[in-house]
Amino acid sequence: MLVGKNNDMMMKPPISKRPCRRGWKSPESALPLPSGSSSSSSSSSFIPDEIIFFEILVLLPVKSLLCFQAVCKSWRATLTSTPFVRRHLELSRSTMVVVPRKYQASRFLNIFSFQPGESKCAELMVRKEFQPYGVPAFSIPLHCDGLILIPALMGKIFICNPATGEFVELPPGSPSLLHEHRVAFGFDPWSGAYKVARHFIRSYRDIPQMDVEEGGAIREYSCGHEILTFGGDVGKEEALVWKATVDPPYPIKARTPICLPGAFFWSALKSMLLPAKVISNVILRFSLLDETFTVHPNPPCSDYLGGNDSLSALGEKLCYIHSTSPWEISVWLAEDGPNLAWSLCRRVCLPIPRMLLAFACASTERDKIFITVDACILLRCDLRDGSLEEVINMPRDMLYDLRNGRKINIGALFVAHYTVPYVESLLRIRPP
Repeated sequence: MLVGKNNDMMMKPPISKRPCRRGWKSPESALPLPSGSSSSSSSSSFIPDEIIFFEILVLLPVKSLLCFQAVCKSWRATLTSTPFVRRHLELSRSTMVVVPRKYQASRFLNIFSFQPGESKCAELMVRKEFQPYGVPAFSIPLHCDGLILIPALMGKIFICNPATGEFVELPPGSPSLLHEHRVAFGFDPWSGAYKVARHFIRSYRDIPQMDVEEGGAIREYSCGHEILTFGGDVGKEEALVWKATVDPPYPIKARTPICLPGAFFWSALKSMLLPAKVISNVILRFSLLDETFTVHPNPPCSDYLGGNDSLSALGEKLCYIHSTSPWEISVWLAEDGPNLAWSLCRRVCLPIPRMLLAFACASTERDKIFITVDACILLRCDLRDGSLEEVINMPRDMLYDLRNGRKINIGALFVAHYTVPYVESLLRIRPP
């Protein structure tokens, strides 16, 4: 079964440990060794193509492999083949990218490479100019197998491969009565393709409740859900096209969803009493296998996903970060299955008070996670004892290398420094 490296899962690549060579045929002629070696036709005088590509070239960075694609047609065919791309992904080093978001208008969207703990300098990978209105406001970017998805709050969705420079704006989905929404993104192990999901509101109505204290009304929504697929064996006609699924049983909240192998997890509004009093939330699990929803409870710490709480993924477990106070968070984990069985993993005392949100993502180090406080302070947390280590105070210490001879520090400007797990990849977004 193929398993994807999703937004918060960095430990498992989307291929088996024995990469599939299906669809790739080694050329009949072997490639000769460099000049100076023996010209004998014996096997000792030649390196098989299997070794050249899958044991040597596969270790090179994407920038070098893009150059080697220009050697000849056969090299390009092999270096862009699914087996080679997935083998290269499996061997790539896990790291992190930083996507700064200015709260005021900005012309450029920048994505920087960052090695936590090794340097306080982030190097520019992608710089995209938006004209004439500037970069649309966006929420927390998502990652899967070297692709970064940037969900704009008002509906636009962008996917970028920072290593290759490919940048794609997805086609618009179904219109939504409420503009703010979120997007799910991940690898589907059942089809071998990548899928993007979005929710939308068709309509709503308020039903007066006479038996409720102080009056009020219950709001009912008509909701929709759709997915877009690319990669794998998806044909050009089906790629990058939105397809409706069954409607979600409850309206999905505008909160960042999570992808685990074979499923998306959304926070949904089970009931709401107007004016704006949330009664309860649930978690919706959307199966990528049969495209159906199942309903699961929140962890026992909270009946609803509060404004200071967040969903995340650690390893292959759904994670709920509950902020009990500005100085403390609790980390809850659930095993995926027919029912989500929640358990408290660790309570963590923050070194500084959070103003809005503490968000967690996985680390390559066993039993450790990264926690970002208000998209500004990056911490490394040891889940064995709850201890914290400050990696970097991004507004104060981060230097952004623009690769034009300038390194800038954003300082105290109103900027969210979104940190996202990342691994280099040769994956294409558009069909070849």
